[in-house]
Amino acid sequence: MDPAIPRALLWGSLFALPTAVLTQYHLPTAAALAAAGCLLAIFGRARWRWSGLCALPVLLAALHPPVPPRVWPRPGPVVIQGTVTDQSRMPATGETLVLLGSGPNGLRLHCTGPLDLLFGDRIRVTAHLSPTVAPGLLPTLRAPAAAIHKVEGPASAPRLAMAARSALERQLLRLVPGENGALLATLALGRGTRTSADLTQAHRATGLSHLLAVSGAHAVMLGWLLGLGGRRRSQLAAGRLRTGLALAVLFAYALITGSEPPVLRAILAFGLGALATTLGRPLSLASGLLPPALLTAMMSPEALVGPSFLLSYAAVIGLSLASTRGTSRAERYLWSPLRASFWATLATAPITLFWFGQLAPWTVLLTPLLAPLVGVLLLGSLLAAALGCLIPGANAPFGPVLDHLASLYTGFVRTADLLPGTPIQAPFVPPTWALVLTGAMALGVIERLRNRRSIGIALVLASLPHFVPLSPPQPPRLLLFAIGHGQAALAQDHEGHQIAIDCGSLQQPLRTARKFAQTLVRRRLDLLVITHADQDHHNGVRALLQLLPIDRAILPLALRGSDVENALLEHGTHLEWLAPGQRCEPFANLAVGAPDLPAHAADNDQSLWVRARLGPLHALLTGDAEEVGTAAAIAQGLAGPCDLLVLPHHGRPNAQGPALLRAVRPTVCFASADTGDGETALGRLARGFGCDPWITGQHGDLELLAGDRPAVRTSLGPRPLLRRP
Repeated sequence: MDPAIPRALLWGSLFALPTAVLTQYHLPTAAALAAAGCLLAIFGRARWRWSGLCALPVLLAALHPPVPPRVWPRPGPVVIQGTVTDQSRMPATGETLVLLGSGPNGLRLHCTGPLDLLFGDRIRVTAHLSPTVAPGLLPTLRAPAAAIHKVEGPASAPRLAMAARSALERQLLRLVPGENGALLATLALGRGTRTSADLTQAHRATGLSHLLAVSGAHAVMLGWLLGLGGRRRSQLAAGRLRTGLALAVLFAYALITGSEPPVLRAILAFGLGALATTLGRPLSLASGLLPPALLTAMMSPEALVGPSFLLSYAAVIGLSLASTRGTSRAERYLWSPLRASFWATLATAPITLFWFGQLAPWTVLLTPLLAPLVGVLLLGSLLAAALGCLIPGANAPFGPVLDHLASLYTGFVRTADLLPGTPIQAPFVPPTWALVLTGAMALGVIERLRNRRSIGIALVLASLPHFVPLSPPQPPRLLLFAIGHGQAALAQDHEGHQIAIDCGSLQQPLRTARKFAQTLVRRRLDLLVITHADQDHHNGVRALLQLLPIDRAILPLALRGSDVENALLEHGTHLEWLAPGQRCEPFANLAVGAPDLPAHAADNDQSLWVRARLGPLHALLTGDAEEVGTAAAIAQGLAGPCDLLVLPHHGRPNAQGPALLRAVRPTVCFASADTGDGETALGRLARGFGCDPWITGQHGDLELLAGDRPAVRTSLGPRPLLRRP
């Protein structure tokens, strides 16, 4: 290529890419940079002054008109009509997620049963609208597929692509039923099909998500299989017709798989490389990376600061750093792939730590080991599905082979998930100043040494803040998360202990686990207390264990032999059991007690009671205790005076409520309930006793700040806490 083109790309990128990033954080600065680019283009004398105009379309692409918040009707039957823009099937549950419209006004409709929809179809259906369970959470729309009335949409390229994808997916699911068929459809055709949750989690833990979801790696594999790659550049110049046909297949594949941005970027870079080699001209790394980045900036500026873009570009830069010298077979088939995987993993480590708080070191070995098998599954699935579409029944011999290979792949991934360090959790969340400082130091190391070793040192340096305790100690506090019907609380005392009390929700178990991971400054729980055996108090524990380690757990005897016990033991958590009438103090500021009740007492009444001292304040959490359990706790001294009372059983009616309020004398009451519960029965009772009731379903996440100036913080803002004498 013309050596001048990279310079033009560089100047255009210097205006466009910073503008795209700044639009996400400080729009006036982005506008000033775009204006400077326009002034340079108009009044400048530099040869590449017109590159300054690249910033203006990026700025315009980032400006979106304000969208008023959606007003939802009352929960219950509602009539939905709209245009289909996307859909995703979950073969394991028989459910299809249909997206109607796009942008902030789009609707997500959950359908059960066989469904045949394409892009552009107009549908009308009577669906059930679930109630909103907490502020910030959207209600769910559900409908049976048989109730949908559709009007076919006009012909279009997206419609043709979705029809091709649906036909290929049906062939694969018919050829290989069950989980293996869903895996093949996901691996070959993208996110329109979803695998089981445990297999997806195993890919995340082992760092192999880039092999499961269709991404730039799949486009690269397919490009190589089509002949757009090799050890000699002459292979790329074998003929313009062959190159054109291969690129056409790649672009068709990108459309069929949903036009994922990583795939489009990879194909565009492939096209540039093929064009450059066909013309006999050099193509630098910057020339291959900058055009896709500029296209992303102009079409979707927010993607430049997202994990997908950053990880894909970091991986490509890491691969470029891997040495390819050596001609022996061991070098070509063993050491070169391992070296490339190592550098790609190292280059993406700071970004993975920043976004996900973990590292998957086994991906260095697993990626080159499984990539050939993924390539075979990718090509075999596409060929078998296409053959079945062209000649019905002709692809039958492919079924057993693909099924066996898919079983081999899933077995390998699940076995790898049992290895230690899958993944390695970052112990700390670094402050912004630490990331900026280490980033500047990393750039200084690269500028000073200017070699591959310096880049490796810089990447390690940029990753270090996630493993060093740099954040200042937080004041004591207690958070009660808004997760619908369930309970999840986090207590932090003045000694820095991080204690979770319950982790479950009927509607949002995965969100419940993520709430803890997003809130903690130190990515580790010192203690988990599960108050009783109801699902809405512990069904998020398994997901929580995937996000962070838990040192100890205190459980009631009712959970002996349960899935919760097994999950905690699998992850090395030390378990302690409380029988009725027993008490323990795992920390100086925490006491846990079980009411002394007979074994036949209701599970709710046997809930553990947790008392936490948070600096000058005391908080009492009561689980789901009802009348019998509440009366026993009062009589046995578990319900003593406290500043904060978390109302029992989600604030539901309790005949012992007045006695509990008299015994505890709280200043403020929290309740974990969904929006439909309103202020709750016990909340209204507490207000009559002179306490301020705060309900997660009405006020979002609740936080008791126990510093020098105690306060309650909700979605409505902080409110000073006036303690009772």
